[in-house]
Amino acid sequence: MGNLFLREKENWLAWSIWGVLGALVTLYVAMSTNIAHFAAGSAIGVLVILAWWMQQSKRFDFGRAFKICCYVLMLSLLPTLILVVIPSGDLNQFDMIFQSITLFALSLLACLICSFIARRPKQYY
Repeated sequence: MGNLFLREKENWLAWSIWGVLGALVTLYVAMSTNIAHFAAGSAIGVLVILAWWMQQSKRFDFGRAFKICCYVLMLSLLPTLILVVIPSGDLNQFDMIFQSITLFALSLLACLICSFIARRPKQYY
């Protein structure tokens, strides 16, 4: 019956390690290419690998997977914001706000898709 009455506690250390791993990959890509799209793509790639692992373990419902995906992606996107988006000196205020909103919307969409992939299948009894 799964964990019908047992709520699992989150292991935030493990998810922080996933986030730091994603941040290191994103930092490497951001330092190598200095292009925001590639750096954000590498963070989303780490999130897809995490969603695949979560789907294989079949222990995560949608809400829990969404919470974990948002946390890991937030940690993974920090190098992109710090190294690529913010230091661009030729951007005016409107461009900075537009890039931040676009990055937030795309990361929210990626979290929704990865959470949908990671959720456990419905069980029929």
